[in-house]
Amino acid sequence: MHALVIFSVLSVLITGAAFGQSIEQPAHSFPEYNERFLENQLAPIRVPGKIFYVRPSGEDGDGTRERPFHRVEAARDAVREIKQRDGLPDGGVQVRLLAGDYQLDQTFVLEKEDSGTEAAPIVYVGQGINHVVVSAGTELSVADFQTVDDPERLQRLKPSARGRVLEMPISDEVATQFPGDGNYGMLSLDGYLLQLSQWPNRGYNHIKEVLEEGPKTRFLGPDEKPAPYSKESPTGGVFNTREPLSPQVAKEFERSGDMQVEGYLHNDWYFQSEPVGAIRDGDVRLLRYTRYGIAQKIKSIPRRVRLVNVLAELDEPGEWYFDKKEQRLFLWPIPKFDPRRSRLVVLGGSATPEDTGKSSDDTLVDMRGTSYVTFRNCTFENSGQLAIRVGGGQYNLVAGCRVRNGYRRGVSIEGGMHNGITGCEFHDLESAFTVSGGDYRKLQRCYNFATNNHIYACRRRGYGLIGLDGVGIYFAHNVLNDMNGAVNYKTVDALIEFNEFYNIGYEMGDFNVAYCGAQWHMMNNVVRYNFVHHLLEPGGHPVFAFRNDDGGMGLQMYGNVFYRSGRGGGQFAGPLNSFQNNITMKTPVMWWTNKCAITEEEIAARWKDLEKFGRDLPHGDKGDNIYLLTKMLGEEGWKKSPWIDEFPLLAKAIDTNPFAQTFGQVNLNYIHQVREPFHIHGGDGTVEGMEDNTTGRFKDLPRSGVFKLPEEIDLGAFVSVPKLDFRFKRGFRPMPEFKPIPFEQIGLQQDAFRPHPPKKDVYRAKVFRKFFKDEGGRYDPARVNARYPTPAYLR
Repeated sequence: MHALVIFSVLSVLITGAAFGQSIEQPAHSFPEYNERFLENQLAPIRVPGKIFYVRPSGEDGDGTRERPFHRVEAARDAVREIKQRDGLPDGGVQVRLLAGDYQLDQTFVLEKEDSGTEAAPIVYVGQGINHVVVSAGTELSVADFQTVDDPERLQRLKPSARGRVLEMPISDEVATQFPGDGNYGMLSLDGYLLQLSQWPNRGYNHIKEVLEEGPKTRFLGPDEKPAPYSKESPTGGVFNTREPLSPQVAKEFERSGDMQVEGYLHNDWYFQSEPVGAIRDGDVRLLRYTRYGIAQKIKSIPRRVRLVNVLAELDEPGEWYFDKKEQRLFLWPIPKFDPRRSRLVVLGGSATPEDTGKSSDDTLVDMRGTSYVTFRNCTFENSGQLAIRVGGGQYNLVAGCRVRNGYRRGVSIEGGMHNGITGCEFHDLESAFTVSGGDYRKLQRCYNFATNNHIYACRRRGYGLIGLDGVGIYFAHNVLNDMNGAVNYKTVDALIEFNEFYNIGYEMGDFNVAYCGAQWHMMNNVVRYNFVHHLLEPGGHPVFAFRNDDGGMGLQMYGNVFYRSGRGGGQFAGPLNSFQNNITMKTPVMWWTNKCAITEEEIAARWKDLEKFGRDLPHGDKGDNIYLLTKMLGEEGWKKSPWIDEFPLLAKAIDTNPFAQTFGQVNLNYIHQVREPFHIHGGDGTVEGMEDNTTGRFKDLPRSGVFKLPEEIDLGAFVSVPKLDFRFKRGFRPMPEFKPIPFEQIGLQQDAFRPHPPKKDVYRAKVFRKFFKDEGGRYDPARVNARYPTPAYLR
């Protein structure tokens, strides 16, 4: 009844906000809007005119099936020789990687001279991703492991670990891969990335008392410096935990002097890793300053922390620890560990900038200005800073591959045109991939893309797990799940469509699965036809599906389906954004916005506030909008060609009011079990402001916008809610002007690079059942910790 009363009152108020303006169907409401992104997207697949074979064992041959090359470099050189001698044959050259492990000692580099053409592409194709593994790292002999039996070292272990943990001495050369002080290295065993010993194993403990906030750096003036510190005299904040801290941990820190605190010490959206300075009587002191300090400012959720690199907490299979002082590796083996056959690899995480391009520990494959080169059907693992780099060129492709177990990023596409990633799996990486390209000032589009990929179980929290940066980027048919990071895009004219997101952000707050913000130039980014479900926020700051943050402009959210998507569907509080033709179900809010400056006095005050940059805060900090826009586009570049020609409303919005929802549109939406269709937040953007319960009203929205309340929809309109099938049933008649959403096209698709996609109704039904009784929004440690996926080697 309460929700109906709110709806009725708002219906009366909305008439004044909409001002009777008619709803115009935007260009992105038509299916063919994506045609320019798909046109000539992929280089044609040709029947090769020449085939070389490679097998990573035996004597080097001539590249025939009977006598294959021993190394991929030999095949590359053979292609070069053909080009120089005869030119590429019709259909190009295919390099077939036969089954085996391809251990790279140096980065496999391809230059412009290694390019193909449209009629004669170069394709490196594996016999299958389960059979061809391209890797780096340092392999250790598992035969050197012995069960820990030294009495002194046994006392450092938990009783439950004694007799189960193995140890081996490590050479000086290998020890450099475990530098410590926050950079502990990584281990891969039989294709699984292992977990550094920590407390607790999954999830977090909780700060009981903040004894000292510690020195902060966020709002230092232009000439201020951070507070000094040393290992002998740590100066960071101090806290204790609700959960009892073992005295064994304090004793271990006194010996090792090397542990980290990870977690959320101040803000739910800011995951941090900080060195420990001291542990005494259960109190943990950080070594140094932090960005925001340690503070319990969010009433609804405690600050969450864990200790990392703790031998005393090595207590389950798959955990490991490197004793830096004694140069000894400790490991509790995973199930199916076999000392005769298992392969243990130290990931190359210690590469320095001067190593770039020389060692495979830095990058496995580096494509430097190549064109028409494809890598297909391989697994790339145990990489250091990067598995594959595509630097410029055109029509380069990473297809049907698995990229896993990386110290940093999987793939980086840097410039060029029509370069892409498709049909791949990404997991157990710090971040999955980045795609960039195009020219902002000239508005030249790159049409680089990432399509039909499955991304899961990656480590980065928050934004940037996937990064899109540039003009004319396409991101479609991808599935992201079971992690706490997602898509960050700084783009113009990007299209993000037909993607599925679920079980993301389960430990974070103030988070979104596709995020942009604080930029005034990001025009015409379209996020349409996506399915976002089961974002079960831990509590505290809200988790939403999509957002244009901090007054950002130009985001169009159209035709998306939101089911239990955290606190709601979409957020924006800046100009030229829209939220149209979406369906939002079982969330507290449909659209969240802020009370913004709309009077002449308020607008003038906001312009005046920009004067603090360069005076109280450095130029270029977040919020220094005109400075950042000028740096990007030139002096008043938004009023000049090509910007004024393509995006005239940008200049108009800046002249009218760039600090509110100017020219915004929220209309043609459906809701089901949504408590508050519009939430107009009355507090500011600070931590304290987010806790403010003050709300705005429709009169706080600018008169230039079109804001109409959604209509209710019954779940009976859909094919099957338990299978998360939100196609309209045959015979359902939507409201006038609402365009049916092509729901059946969302998610992974069958094609040449992904011949066997998972059955959507099967895995979606499992997700529905798994989270049926799990409710987000109110913090429950046991419930939140249960959302963490069990490591694959323990399933």
